[in-house]
Amino acid sequence: MSTLKDVAERAGVTVTTVSRMLNNRGYVSEKTRNKIRQAMKELNYRPNEFARALSLQRSSFIGLIVPSARNMFFSKVIDSVERQVSQRGYKLLLCTSNLEPKKEFEYFDMLSANKVAGVIIASHTQNLDKKINIDAPVISIDRIISPQIPAICSDNYQGGVLAAEHLISKGCKKLAHISGSIHLNMDANKRYYGFRDVCDKHGIPHILIDATEEQFQAMNYDSIINMLLNKHPGVDGIFTSNDIIAAQVISICSRRGIKVPEQMKVVGYDDIDLCKIFNPSITTIRQSIDEICMYAVESIITKAEEEKPIPSCIIFPVKLVERETT
Repeated sequence: MSTLKDVAERAGVTVTTVSRMLNNRGYVSEKTRNKIRQAMKELNYRPNEFARALSLQRSSFIGLIVPSARNMFFSKVIDSVERQVSQRGYKLLLCTSNLEPKKEFEYFDMLSANKVAGVIIASHTQNLDKKINIDAPVISIDRIISPQIPAICSDNYQGGVLAAEHLISKGCKKLAHISGSIHLNMDANKRYYGFRDVCDKHGIPHILIDATEEQFQAMNYDSIINMLLNKHPGVDGIFTSNDIIAAQVISICSRRGIKVPEQMKVVGYDDIDLCKIFNPSITTIRQSIDEICMYAVESIITKAEEEKPIPSCIIFPVKLVERETT
């Protein structure tokens, strides 16, 4: 494997000159840069990113911590963040915590040791801000962790409002919301608050069913969906906190002979790719995942490169996408 010294000898320059160019420290003429690039190409030399990070006190890596890579929403987040990071000349360090707080804290230690340019986090862990110790910008997606950590969220309250108004406009008389762990302090809880307020305004009876973190991790909500349908047979409209739950509601209704949308109308949240290919296609609240991820990446890089502050909280608008389930 070629070394920095090999590159310097091939280019006819000193090791210090090669290092100065790679670390962008001090002047190196374009002629000399071309010599070094040619030598690196001939020797198939790849700079050691982690060694450079220690030298510069900042690397070209951006960390992303998600609770799951299996979940289709977070798969979309991972894909979008990776594309944005790559387009800006950075590299992604992906960390999946599987909802284990200990893992998340270990990942922060690892990312800090490797001098990442910043960290984007989508976490369900409570009191996370008390354990974060990293000298790099951190930004949270869809979760307000603390006033000290900037957050990017969709307009979750408005999403709940749109869902309830749509179901009521379609003639639903008794509604239910299946939440994703409303007992946790998550911005996504506002989806229920918006839904509830509209139901109360119109005098529509409504039920809240709360999913567990275990169900979120396994992406299996059959037990609570069946419980809802068994205990509340009059429900004719369901708003779910994500599209995966919505798809399972539709599947269970089909097995039980409940026709969607004739007897049961369903609205999801997120607008992941599943919504368009599922049969029937799923009406949902679309949040702009690509725009949210782009903003997160650009904020991290701008903060790292230009020392510009990141706004404490940015809210992205949502919209209802009507399909076959309503």
